[in-house]
Amino acid sequence: MTGMPQGRLETGFSWDKGLLRELNEDSILCTSFALRTHLGVVTAGLFAVADGMGGHNAGEIASDLATRTIHTECVANLFSQRPAPPLSILASAFDKANSSIFESSSDSELKGMGTTLTAALVIGEDLYLAHIGDSRCYIINARETIQVTKDHSVVQQLVDAGAITSEQARNHPRRNEITRVLGYSREVVPDLHHIKLYAGDNILFCSDGLHGVLPVNEIAETVLGSPNPDQVCADLTAQANLAGGPDNISVIIVKPANLPSWQAMITAHTSIRRT
Repeated sequence: MTGMPQGRLETGFSWDKGLLRELNEDSILCTSFALRTHLGVVTAGLFAVADGMGGHNAGEIASDLATRTIHTECVANLFSQRPAPPLSILASAFDKANSSIFESSSDSELKGMGTTLTAALVIGEDLYLAHIGDSRCYIINARETIQVTKDHSVVQQLVDAGAITSEQARNHPRRNEITRVLGYSREVVPDLHHIKLYAGDNILFCSDGLHGVLPVNEIAETVLGSPNPDQVCADLTAQANLAGGPDNISVIIVKPANLPSWQAMITAHTSIRRT
């Protein structure tokens, strides 16, 4: 099938050092392309946020390696003669990224470097997501705000155990302790998600420089109140800096167009059950 791709992705991003850090050790990836699928040619997107850690410059190198590897591996597989399923593509790319960082950390100056990584393919009505660490993905619409990812962190374990609340986790002294990252071991397993998208959905990817200082209800209010994705990212970054800007701030907003409406899907499923 030829012609213009179906659908459209409105995107925006912001990448900011914050107010207190000397370096920006975050890396982001935000790209879209025409992709041939069984439904014809659709607009697809590949997005990632990585928050690096380690010695001087090492975090920056780790996060850059992660996003570059994700881009190279995913694009090569998507445009191959027989592409794998999207979640398999992401899982394989995470494995390659982990190996690249782990092997590079044998250099004495880079020893102990690692990075979080939240990466996604948006293809038509589908969000395919892989995740390691405490960068996050949210789906925000007028009905609700969904945190798709779950932090791999000490404070999340404490929340799960009922020892602290989610609000207490934001200011907990151990909030920066991550339990799963790329580059610390030879093998790592990401969380994988496949989610259907509906009209009005805004997909937000961010590092903890945003979600660690702004309550989720304020983030959602800004996402829904700004006129376009670029303005959303600029506003969220400004708000994080007004809150002290203690860390690097990475934000990506994706707003897919021509999605099915939530109400129509409910009506359709209800009719099927009645039939």
